[in-house]
Amino acid sequence: MPFPAFFADAPAITLQDPLAGFLGAPYDGMITYRYEDAVRLAGHSCPTVAGAWLMTIKALRRLWPDSMPERGACLLLMDESQDDGVTGVMAAVAGLVTGAAGPGGFKGIAGRFGRKDLLRFEAGIGAELALRRVDTGAEALARYHPELVPADPEMRERLQRVLAGSRDGEDHARFAGLWQERVRRILVDFADLPGLVTIEMR
Repeated sequence: MPFPAFFADAPAITLQDPLAGFLGAPYDGMITYRYEDAVRLAGHSCPTVAGAWLMTIKALRRLWPDSMPERGACLLLMDESQDDGVTGVMAAVAGLVTGAAGPGGFKGIAGRFGRKDLLRFEAGIGAELALRRVDTGAEALARYHPELVPADPEMRERLQRVLAGSRDGEDHARFAGLWQERVRRILVDFADLPGLVTIEMR
């Protein structure tokens, strides 16, 4: 599966998942998620997937500043409805990492490890997404401003040619290359750029 090489340089996160440890896979309950896992889930790599990835891992690290984040231990709140814009895509990526699920999620074992109804839409939080710890109520609101890492102007030109039916392989290859170059800059070069992803604690 030939992913772009920069995927390996994108931030990753390791979480403790009590359910995974309880069921013995992995035996210690520690799971590391990488950007390529989000791409496999979404089926593509784009600025939205990259932004959801960064927002989620940065929010988790703020919620557990002195310890390993716990999977399945926070609510995932989305500002808009599931079918509004890219909300569903962002929720899927954040849900992958946090374990938060909607009505169809895992119901738990004897009252423990439940993931059902930890994902909620139309929460009116005033941010793209928020994570709220179930135990303490601490909340991390995440906002994303991809316009701070603009695309190469040539990308739009190539995209227009491709959408117009261009059969020139160079148009397709150049567009895809420029598209992923922007994702690389978001995830690698500017992941910590002030303002790109902001986390507000409350």
